[in-house]
Amino acid sequence: MNKATWTDEHPPATTVLSDRPNTESTNLLRSNRWLGRVADFARQLGHSSSTVSVSKRPGYHIAPEHLVVIAQVSSRRVSATVAALHQVHGDKVVAHKSIECDWHRLSQGGKQEALAEAVRLACDSAGVEAYSVYMSMNDASFASRLAVGWADPGDEVVLTEHERLWALKRARDQATGADQELIDAIPVHWTVRDRGGERDVVDPVGERGSRLTCQALLITARRGYTEELRSLVAGLGLELEGIIAHPVALFRGISSAIPRKASTVIIDCGARCTTILVRRKDRLVHVETYAFGGEDLTRLLVEKLHITVSQAEDLKRDLDISQRADERDNLMGQQFIWSDVRERHRLLGPAMSIMSEAVGGFFRARAQELRDHGHLVQHGQVHLVGRASSLGGIALFLKDIFGLTVVLGSGHKQRDPSAELADVLVSGLVCTAADLRRTHLTQQQSQFRKTASGVWNWLTREME
Repeated sequence: MNKATWTDEHPPATTVLSDRPNTESTNLLRSNRWLGRVADFARQLGHSSSTVSVSKRPGYHIAPEHLVVIAQVSSRRVSATVAALHQVHGDKVVAHKSIECDWHRLSQGGKQEALAEAVRLACDSAGVEAYSVYMSMNDASFASRLAVGWADPGDEVVLTEHERLWALKRARDQATGADQELIDAIPVHWTVRDRGGERDVVDPVGERGSRLTCQALLITARRGYTEELRSLVAGLGLELEGIIAHPVALFRGISSAIPRKASTVIIDCGARCTTILVRRKDRLVHVETYAFGGEDLTRLLVEKLHITVSQAEDLKRDLDISQRADERDNLMGQQFIWSDVRERHRLLGPAMSIMSEAVGGFFRARAQELRDHGHLVQHGQVHLVGRASSLGGIALFLKDIFGLTVVLGSGHKQRDPSAELADVLVSGLVCTAADLRRTHLTQQQSQFRKTASGVWNWLTREME
């Protein structure tokens, strides 16, 4: 690692786009020293050219606070993305680099090295030096529950951002359990009460009422998840600017690519985890991640058929689990009678029975849970993304279980369902990081105005 580039000497601000290997940082974010912010603001007024960074492409200017670096970890890949934020023209990916690895088999030092290399490749490609990073790592402990918060101004007034944040904070502050910690809180439903009664609103700011109620979806993970990411990033000399839950990024990325049905179930079945999301009326209403994936199916084939891992992976590509039980039994008999057929063909029948039993048992239990909680309705679609979408016959197999039409990926004919997940996640990560950054900037500007106002009042107050 380049010690001149990755260092703790610079304030953990943001990213700076420049032709120079060592760039000057302006600490616009996450600093607790108001005096430093005032000095930075004065420096910007006096030397505006020093805070506007220039890329290698002429005429392309990006302020440092409008650049984000996002690192994403999955079981088989570590990737980093540099994105430029623009309120009018939209957010764009400047650079994206990934490294293939078996993440869970790496030591702590190996994980930090892989993460540092991915971030370095992306930053070098974009001409960016990173001081902070957003992190996203999938985990089998992600879960969700609905919580209610409120703001009660008393009199009927025009609701502001203050009431909105206060209602959301009350929802966030509800207990999550001894073994879970809060990762995110997503507003699902807003209700405003006035003299005429209660009414549903999309955005409460600007509405008139005496009470605001927020129903929020709390995204939680195992206790210690945040500290694990924080220590991982700290080992690189970077600041953890924020955590983006993998299910939230998946939802943000795929929502614009799938049709707006009454209810949509999104299933991401990866190597080690399976995530199930439920979208209703363009809102995320349910998140659950389970420790079940392609590696579990491979392990079952290896243990029960006494074959190698590579043979098991080859078998999974040849299977069609949608075949009926009598067809599988007939196939098993034929395969064992033929003595001149290849070994892989001889194992197809038993392998299909093992896979159908494991996959069927898992998804039947998930479908029943969704029905019990009212998330699985008669109309809608199931979208299957990730590695499982390449499993033969999986769409017909899941259709019988969920009773809904199953679409592989987003359903676009020009895209490979098993390969488009990476693009979907990058899109969702950039959207989420952009919202977090803009929220940080808005809060910081508000705090600066309050501090400046207080200082001005103190300076102009008459001496008693």
